[in-house]
Amino acid sequence: MKAITKKMLLIFMSIVIIGANTGMSLQPYSYAEGEPSKGVSEDKIIKEKKMTKKTSYDVIVFGSDPEGVAAAASAAKKGLSTLLVDFNRDKVGGLYTLGWLNMIDFNYAPDKTDTIFDTRFYPENYLNHGIFNKFYKLIGKKKAFDVPTAQRAFEEILSDQKVEVLFLKNASMDYKYDERLKISDIALSNDKQKAELKAKIVIDCTPNAEVAIKAGAKFFEGKEDLGLKNRYQATTLVFKIEGMDWKAICNHLKYDGEGKTGANGTSAWGYEEMFNCPVNNPKMQMRGLNLGLQEDGSVLVNAFQIFDMNPYDKNRDEAIRQEAKKRIEEDVIPYMRKNLEGFEDVRLVDVAPEFYIRETRHLAGEEKLTANDVFDNVFPKNFIASGSYPIDIQAKKKGDSGTVLSGTKPYGITAGMLIPKGIDGIFVASKCASFDSVAFGSARTVPVLMSMGEAAGVMAKVIIDENASTRDIIKNEAMLVRTRNALFDQGVRLVSYPNKNSIEDSYAKEQIKFLRARALVSMGYENDYKLDKSASYGILSSMIYLIENNSKYKIAKDVISDIEKDSSITIQDMINISNKVTGKKMKTLEDMKTSFVINESIYKVLKTKTQISNEDMYAVMAGIISRAPVNKV
Repeated sequence: MKAITKKMLLIFMSIVIIGANTGMSLQPYSYAEGEPSKGVSEDKIIKEKKMTKKTSYDVIVFGSDPEGVAAAASAAKKGLSTLLVDFNRDKVGGLYTLGWLNMIDFNYAPDKTDTIFDTRFYPENYLNHGIFNKFYKLIGKKKAFDVPTAQRAFEEILSDQKVEVLFLKNASMDYKYDERLKISDIALSNDKQKAELKAKIVIDCTPNAEVAIKAGAKFFEGKEDLGLKNRYQATTLVFKIEGMDWKAICNHLKYDGEGKTGANGTSAWGYEEMFNCPVNNPKMQMRGLNLGLQEDGSVLVNAFQIFDMNPYDKNRDEAIRQEAKKRIEEDVIPYMRKNLEGFEDVRLVDVAPEFYIRETRHLAGEEKLTANDVFDNVFPKNFIASGSYPIDIQAKKKGDSGTVLSGTKPYGITAGMLIPKGIDGIFVASKCASFDSVAFGSARTVPVLMSMGEAAGVMAKVIIDENASTRDIIKNEAMLVRTRNALFDQGVRLVSYPNKNSIEDSYAKEQIKFLRARALVSMGYENDYKLDKSASYGILSSMIYLIENNSKYKIAKDVISDIEKDSSITIQDMINISNKVTGKKMKTLEDMKTSFVINESIYKVLKTKTQISNEDMYAVMAGIISRAPVNKV
């Protein structure tokens, strides 16, 4: 806390607001109506409200989630006049401060590196430095942070760079881009007045890419690239509880004998039995708990999942929120009291003001981060941000527990992944950037998004200086190198790591790439497909589960119902599965070849074997899946 209280400013040095009492006039605004925040001296509060007619900016950032804060601070740090705009909010921080998601999903570098430069300049092993690193220091370097502290940290980051902030209530927006002048024109209006703003660069950090939509950018929805349009990862409503015995909780999770549970200071994770908690709503369920301790002794819980929620229907949000709160009070809290050590006297305080909506739309960008880029830890030349979080596909329907497809796999993110295809003047630096829906399972974490926002702010400076368009930067090596140098000067870690492709020497590598690009095979946290191990029922069963939950293919779990669970998988088992899926009557490997389930090269490998490996099973399953009937979604 000392890092904050020494120099924390309650307000941004030049905060402006549009509200019901001020029409559409822009004016400095005291963030807390003149009341000092914790640790902030009275003389640090700006109380005057002088009018301003400024309407033209170098950069306008839309969306005040953490990535929006990073984008605005980064652009302003480079000397650009910068305005941060948000809709129907009254504080910055978004997911962290209004969604109450207070546990950081770190992206780590490899445990061991031969790069002396890397260990000398970045002794801490997480990838995302720069502005994220400043935020992390301001919250006391806690994996689970105090939400009010996080809000003050974001305020300080913005005030340090004199970023102007504009909050809009019940306002509409129009957007157009003048290609000749390289200027974006933004019209804002409410019931009383209109405001016309101009920007050389727009950075869209809104949760649903609303500005990029106005600019004409194209997107695909949810899992549409997998044939599952409008299917999204679960939405979460974080809730606050009190009355727990935090010491008992930590002791239990540290010594419960479970490999995937634990506690560390202000964070704790475990109690997987909560998946069995009965929730009296077909669209809602609990999962294992992620717990974050607050300074007031309360605890935030990230575990309540909501399915089939339309991320764009805001008129339904409050009704869903109230139903979820009721289910937590009537179903979840009693179950916790009865079944969880340390929760005997727990009670609900409240639910978060905003939902944690993990997934909405995905940009069709000039470049795209693919699942195979993540699996193969690809670092393109002149990448501008990086990530490494496991590919974590959250549940999409009740009864689904979700799955992890990989462990830590560092990879690079390019400028083109932030730029809508064929559209100039705007970056999309949010979870809606150009990631396929499988790669999104890794790249969606806040530290990565903040790194993207910071990069967008720096690229804005380079582009403006060169009088270029946003798309010009993609293939201009000099501009990208200048961007990377500026990011390095801001403390950003842009280090590539050797590719560790676990399947490159496999004869079935193309089949495995087919499977993993569709989230149909998992290498687990260990990053190991166990290719040389005897084909196991467990791995086959896991694949069937993934096919059922992540794909359009009609392959039900009963296709393996006649296989003994503790037995090794045989070629005859694979033939039987293929017959059930395709409706054919194959009897031999050669029949599978003539039916195009396997190709000649796979046939030559398998015909000499008496037992098959997981590698062989993957090769055959890829062929079976590619010939399976498809659900109409």
